[in-house]
Amino acid sequence: MITNNITNALLGGIEQKTPRVDSQNLEAYLATIGKAEKDLEKIDPAIALIDKQPADSEILAMVANHQKQVVQSMVSGNPEDAIALALAASIEVYSKQLEEIQRWTEGGEGTFEAMLQLMFEDIVSTQPLSTEDYENLLQVLVLDLMINAEEYGLSDWMNESQTKDWTSHILEVVGSGNHSTHPGQSGWQSASEIADSIEGFLNALIAEAGNSLPEDSLAGQIIKIFEDEGISNIADDIETSFHSNHGGIDTADNYSPMLRLSSISELMSQVPLSQEEVEVVLTGSKADVDKLVKDKTGENTGIDLLVNSPNSEWQVRTDPDTGLGQGVDYIGNGIDYDVRVSLYTNFPPRELTDEELKEVNRIGDQVKMLQQTLKYWLQICRDEQMSIARNI
Repeated sequence: MITNNITNALLGGIEQKTPRVDSQNLEAYLATIGKAEKDLEKIDPAIALIDKQPADSEILAMVANHQKQVVQSMVSGNPEDAIALALAASIEVYSKQLEEIQRWTEGGEGTFEAMLQLMFEDIVSTQPLSTEDYENLLQVLVLDLMINAEEYGLSDWMNESQTKDWTSHILEVVGSGNHSTHPGQSGWQSASEIADSIEGFLNALIAEAGNSLPEDSLAGQIIKIFEDEGISNIADDIETSFHSNHGGIDTADNYSPMLRLSSISELMSQVPLSQEEVEVVLTGSKADVDKLVKDKTGENTGIDLLVNSPNSEWQVRTDPDTGLGQGVDYIGNGIDYDVRVSLYTNFPPRELTDEELKEVNRIGDQVKMLQQTLKYWLQICRDEQMSIARNI
C-alpha cells in the first residue's frame, strides 16, 4: 500500500541522521524548507474541499502535482535524502493513477489519444499482421498525425491540399467494413487508384518527417511496422484484397478505427458508458459492438447509429466497384478536415463508474494523509538543521 510505504520511509528516515548541511549552505537550505512549507499551505484549501465534497480527479491531480513539486524542490537541495525520494515515488504512483482516469473521462484530445493507443495495442497484439490490420493501422496513423502534427513538425504539411485529400479519403475508404470507391474523385475511383494513393501518402510522409517522429509515438511505431513490411508490399496487398469480406460493411467481422470512434462519439453523446463498454466499442468484434449499440439505443448496428443520428452525414450506398454490394460513405469529397478535427477536439467526456469513484476517493484519502506527512517531514528537516546550526 502507498500509505505503508510513506509511513515506513518516514519512520526509517527519522532514525537516520539527516545529511549535514555546511554553514555556508545552511541559510539557503532553510530558505528552501520555508518555501516548501509555504507552497504546501497554498494547497490546504484544496485539501479541505476533499472532506466537504466527493473527491474530484482534476482537483486531486492538481494537488498531487503541487506536492510533487514541493518534494522535488527538496530533493534538488538535498539529493541524498531517502525520505524525499520515497515520498516522490509515492506521489508519482497515484499521480499516474489520476492521469489515467482523467485521460479516459475528461473528453477531448486526451480521451481520443487514449482510445487510439488502445486500438493500436489491440491491432498489433496478434501476429502476424494481416492486410486488414495494416489498413486499420493506417487510419490510426492518420488520426495520430492530425492530433500531434505540431509536435511532429508536420503542421504545414498536414494542411497542404494534397495531404488533406489523402487523409480525408483514407479515413473513408480503407479499414474493416470501410471499403468504398469514389467515382469522379481522382485517386479514389478504384482499388488500383486507392492503393497508389496510399503508397504516395506514406512515401511523402516519410520524406517529409525524416527522423522527426518520436520512436515511441504511435506514428513512429506504425511507420516502422510499415517500413519493415515494405510499403509497396502493403499497397499491393490492399489492392489485391480490396474485394475481400473484411472490407464490406455487411461482411466484415470488425469495424475500422474511424467507424469505431465515430460510433462511440455518437453513443457517448446519447447514453453513459462504463470503461468496459468503451473498450467493447474500441476493440470488440462487429457483432459485440452491434449488440451493445442495440442494447443501449435500440439501433440494430453501429452503422445504423451513425446513419440515423440527427444531422448525420453518413450513409450506406450501393457500391458495385467494391464487389461487396454496400459501402459506407461520408457525404462529400472524403471526410471533411474540419469534421475530423471536431471529432477529437469535441470528443464527449465519460462519467466515472462506481469503481472509478471509489478509486478516486481512495486516492483522495492518500493525498490528505500525504499532506500531513509532508508537513511533518519538513518540520523534522527544519528542527534537525537548526540543531546542527547551534552546534557548528
